[in-house]
Amino acid sequence: MSVLGRWYFKMCALPLKAMVRVKSLPEKPIEALEIATEKPVYYVMRTRATSSFIMLKEQCKALGLPEPQYIPSNAQNIPNGGVFFTQHKQIFGLKHRTIKKYSELFKRLLNQHKENLDQAQLIPVSLYWGRNPGKEKSLMRLVFTDTESANPFRKFLILLYQGRNSFMQFGAKLDLTQLGNESSEVATVRKLIRLLRVYFHKQRLASMGPLLANRKELITGLLARDEVIDAIQREQKKKKISAKKARDLAYKYADEIASSYSYKMVRFLSTILTWLWNKIYGGIEIKNVERVQKIAQTHELVYLPCHRSHIDYLLLSYSLYYEGLVPPHIAAGINLNFWPIGSFLRRGGAFFIRRSFSGNKLYTAVFNAYFHQLLDRGIPVEFFPEGGRSRTGRLLQPKTGMLSMMVQNYMKGCKKPIAIIPVYVGYEKMMEGKNYVSEMQGGAKQKESMGQLLKVRTQLQQRYGKVYVNFAEPIDLAAWLDNKKSDWRDYRNEERPQWMSPVISELGQEVLTRINQGAAVNCINLTSLILLATQRHTLGKQELLHQISSYLELLKALPNSKQLIIPTGNANQLLEDAKQHGAVNEFSHPLGNLIQLEEKSAILLTYYRNNIIHLFALPALIACCFRTQKQLTEQEIVSRCSDIFPLLKTELFLPYNCESISEEIKNHLAILTKLGFINTDDTNFSRPEKDSEEFLQLMLLADVLKETLERYGITLTLLATHAGKKSISRAQLETQSQQLSQRISALFNIYAPEAFDKALFQQIVSTLRETGLIENKEGNVIDVTPKLICLHKSVMNLLSPQTQESLLHTAHWAEHRWLH
Repeated sequence: MSVLGRWYFKMCALPLKAMVRVKSLPEKPIEALEIATEKPVYYVMRTRATSSFIMLKEQCKALGLPEPQYIPSNAQNIPNGGVFFTQHKQIFGLKHRTIKKYSELFKRLLNQHKENLDQAQLIPVSLYWGRNPGKEKSLMRLVFTDTESANPFRKFLILLYQGRNSFMQFGAKLDLTQLGNESSEVATVRKLIRLLRVYFHKQRLASMGPLLANRKELITGLLARDEVIDAIQREQKKKKISAKKARDLAYKYADEIASSYSYKMVRFLSTILTWLWNKIYGGIEIKNVERVQKIAQTHELVYLPCHRSHIDYLLLSYSLYYEGLVPPHIAAGINLNFWPIGSFLRRGGAFFIRRSFSGNKLYTAVFNAYFHQLLDRGIPVEFFPEGGRSRTGRLLQPKTGMLSMMVQNYMKGCKKPIAIIPVYVGYEKMMEGKNYVSEMQGGAKQKESMGQLLKVRTQLQQRYGKVYVNFAEPIDLAAWLDNKKSDWRDYRNEERPQWMSPVISELGQEVLTRINQGAAVNCINLTSLILLATQRHTLGKQELLHQISSYLELLKALPNSKQLIIPTGNANQLLEDAKQHGAVNEFSHPLGNLIQLEEKSAILLTYYRNNIIHLFALPALIACCFRTQKQLTEQEIVSRCSDIFPLLKTELFLPYNCESISEEIKNHLAILTKLGFINTDDTNFSRPEKDSEEFLQLMLLADVLKETLERYGITLTLLATHAGKKSISRAQLETQSQQLSQRISALFNIYAPEAFDKALFQQIVSTLRETGLIENKEGNVIDVTPKLICLHKSVMNLLSPQTQESLLHTAHWAEHRWLH
């Protein structure tokens, strides 16, 4: 570069440094993209611009990447750090043109590394000044169609107003060896430039999203769709109203539903939420977002997160925005559409949905048309497969309404394939925790309102630890349907094919299973899991530290450990963190300090324990086998665990199949043996001696499932008691199971909010029916099969003799009360 050129870049850099703040994605590209700095590195940007080159130099210097170099036209060898551009600026809407100079330089680069193309690391770099995709109909967009290639005056305004909201995306290295054997060097370079253009286009859509539509025109367009017109005509005939009234009603529904997405509001919320997160949280840990960044270039994204808090809405959108992805349009409950929050949420991308459509076919048609339009336009969408927030910390059974609409709309045709992104959202502590405990114990659910919002002010004075967002393995919807129903494309014109219901139910189970596979383990839920399994929620400090260390090793040995978020600190650090959060207390004692949960917080801590109980379910089930048996064969363990596994799989969304569970049990036996929980002599497995620390560890692990197995025991005991005697209906069984569980919890100090959750008992009964253990007779009366009696015995054998006696005694006492 000439002296004059260097001075030019220095002069331009001065105002840029003052006006611009660029965020790099990924934050550590060398590690994330596996860039070998000892090999040549070259950069490619889409549009030639002085500002882009200067900001690239600044970012590379800060990130430790090779310094970007300007490449002269007469350069015979491309220097390390050389920067390529693929096209000229676009002026007054004129068509983009490839820069001939860089076509020639690409040719020289390929010749330079002809023998070892894998040595040349060509990295595409996208620079975005702000995150505003622009509107579909805008005079400014017609004249200056692309902010990245605006004229100097327009560029100055962009930098002035959005320069501090810019980000630079480093893409994965291009594999030059995959260019293929083209007929000539010119054809090879042309192919390379075409690949780069496609990449930059897709990357821009993934980061900025499609152009924003005018809301009024969008609603008018919805009412012009054939299915909505048909629904309006049916509504007119059904209610015997005028065509205008029917259309006005449809317009009212569309106006109630549709979002009013505003880039300015998204940017404002980003600023507010940054302040809020720093005030109440100790950090946000985001994992596996690179999966989403990769698939966002080729697929329409549908995010399906678990639902534990109202913060979920904001946290996921904020995390995606922070990672350079488009925040989704969110299906929010109509209960959140109150002043002034409803307006903020709507402009932030929320569209509102009623809890029940109640047979309202016009509303259904309008909502379905709006949902299809979002998917077809390539706008990311988010909804909660559980329907509502979990009050117990466990995932709820999936609601299939929105899933069905998604599949049906995809079958009608969308421009891009759909990728479902299951998302685990976890908290060390939650704002709503105390309210959940109150609701589960019979308290009234608090209605969302401005008054309730004002009460949050006191909660903002507290700290809630870290939060976690983990993106699970995506599901390609087309591939999923191909696997379940290969001819699904033949049913495009059918409203709801007969095969759809079971496939959708299975899809819902798979989504929640993948969410659970991305669980976050932290200091609070891990210590709660251990201490809640003890008799008085108290354990010696050394024993607790040993158990924490063993559980961390167990988690790391699990087959899906790489999917999880596992703490990096040791047991001492985790315990200290739990103490700082007020989750546990430490008491001095001459024989060794004790760690205890506060009794008033024990019920709340069961919520956090339930966030991760599924990770320990199968190891704990194996440990239960040794509660009353000193020694067992492998086949005996497999048989006992296999009988109960279907109940656990359905409730906890375990990733193992019932058909292959025997192999999974054997794998877990090997893990538990290696970690010292159990012993083996190659033919039998045995528990440690009763006076050993290892025996205490094994029993603590077994007690992780104590309350779950007791719940199964309650329902099965009631069924076994009625077997051959008086018939019982399903509704009676569910109600009596809940009542009995509540009484046992009170009598024996079992701190579990799920004891009050009737839905869990409904789920147990459904699983028993699906597995053929009970059958429905006329009048919805339950008939007990002999297999259920065997399952009852299996479950009872996994409980302590004292617990068995308590369950049987209380069940017989309750039966006498119900009969009289």
